[in-house]
Amino acid sequence: MHEPGVGMLISHGTIGTHHPRWANAGRWALTLAATAVSMFALDAVSAASGFVLSASGLLGDLDHVLLLVLLAVTYLAWAAALRVNLRANWTLLVATGTSTNVLSKVAFDAIRRVTSSRTSSRTSSRTSSRRAQQLAASAGYVVTELAKELPYYFGAFATAVVSDSVSANDAIVFLAGANIGAAVYEYGLARITRAILHRSTSCRVHADGTTWTARTSMPTTLLTK
Repeated sequence: MHEPGVGMLISHGTIGTHHPRWANAGRWALTLAATAVSMFALDAVSAASGFVLSASGLLGDLDHVLLLVLLAVTYLAWAAALRVNLRANWTLLVATGTSTNVLSKVAFDAIRRVTSSRTSSRTSSRTSSRRAQQLAASAGYVVTELAKELPYYFGAFATAVVSDSVSANDAIVFLAGANIGAAVYEYGLARITRAILHRSTSCRVHADGTTWTARTSMPTTLLTK
């Protein structure tokens, strides 16, 4: 769950002090590596949680309707944890230009380029631009996370269809456990990201994205190119 490269970049601020192009390439390389590590870790934690809950038999006697309610509750927990991680990811993007999700960075950079060419010096315009960037970054992150859910549904219910020993209720229990694992992971990743930023930078981003300040050891130009 810990992406040490992010901490090294933020702590030392060594990428591209004199070579902005290399700095940009370094941020992309770090984002790609962090995305790969994050995807592997999330899948491992979610799958393990799903298997453990299924194998425990704790929910084996619950009614089908109750299991569906439980599944819905675990999705709410996952969404709440994801919201916390989205804020942490936004702070990371603003402070360093890196992300633990490559699609989030793609969307952030694309909207930043568009809005920077149109934004005037008015505060309202800058605020609108910053909100658009935050929404784009969050949308990219959420789309990726939702796409990761599809293999779990396919695998769980396909197994229930072809196997006599696995029922639809078993598949629901597995998905509920996977959601719990995903929620724990998302929240944990958010805490790690914020801890790294808190230790290495002085950074504050308002929850609504309207105003922000970010002071790092890296030149300001690295965050705007």
